[in-house]
Amino acid sequence: MTWRDEPLPINDTLTGVCAQTLHLFSKKGNNTGTFGEDEDLHRFPVRVKEHRTEGTHFRDFSIHAVTIIEGEMSKSPLATGGHAFIVRYEHGGEDFLLVAMLKLREGAGIDDQSLELTPTLVIDTDKLHEAARLNLSRWDSGEVPYLTFIKGRGADEVTAYFRDALACDDYTSSRHHTKQVIAAAEAYVAQVEGISESERKQRWHDVRGRLFECFSQSRDEVVLAAIAVAIEPQAPELFEAFVTTGDNAQNFSFSHQFKPEKTAYKGLKRVNGKMGTISVSFDIDDVTGRRVTYDESQDALLIHNPSDEIKRQVKENAAPGV
Repeated sequence: MTWRDEPLPINDTLTGVCAQTLHLFSKKGNNTGTFGEDEDLHRFPVRVKEHRTEGTHFRDFSIHAVTIIEGEMSKSPLATGGHAFIVRYEHGGEDFLLVAMLKLREGAGIDDQSLELTPTLVIDTDKLHEAARLNLSRWDSGEVPYLTFIKGRGADEVTAYFRDALACDDYTSSRHHTKQVIAAAEAYVAQVEGISESERKQRWHDVRGRLFECFSQSRDEVVLAAIAVAIEPQAPELFEAFVTTGDNAQNFSFSHQFKPEKTAYKGLKRVNGKMGTISVSFDIDDVTGRRVTYDESQDALLIHNPSDEIKRQVKENAAPGV
């Protein structure tokens, strides 16, 4: 184990590595979670608190963190190790802590004197299998989830040690993930430029329908790629970029694969409400087809062309003289 005496100097090289790592993490950080609550077992969050509340030097905190990671790594024969890269930074007015295991790969450089190609080792930012990002601002306010971590398919046994070391627990609220996707879809449609308000309303109506079908057909698990196709069929990469690397990507925290919750997404297709003992429920298509309308002058919902049976029951139970 080799330690630096001081934190890395802030220069263009560090800034570039940070930018590449955060960009890749944003695209691959597809699970959200919380910390385990047993302080005897889950030491990483304890060390984070010490760093922030007791003024532990960042280098000392980093050594504590890496020691914890090393302990869990020793239990995993498949772990490949790497260089621990720990960064604290601000983005969008929020405070973050990133912990990642960087890998090296063989590359080539050019000798300034001879202009010959020379072998060298470079950081392989394409291989980021162990990384976790803590939103310190959300953690402080008790807002969940505040952890985002990479959990690549097929690599779970190899990388589990890293999540265990950092006490990353899966946040399994399907409702949270489903509602966040819907909010992201609505925000995406709202920011589309060059269309009229009527076109925007029609576009949102169409997206709602496709997203509902996407969730309905993927009840066990839906992935970001399928969601993106449902929202932007002709260019799904635009929505993926919007929620992973866009300017407002930090506003949407959802796993890139999760089980949709039906009660959370049925609102894409139906209007549901209750007024006292009166419950109403009808498809969005009933509104667009004007079978159900709202009359502002009467502050009333109007059901057009009701069935004979509904009319009969209402007439039979109406008060005399009404």
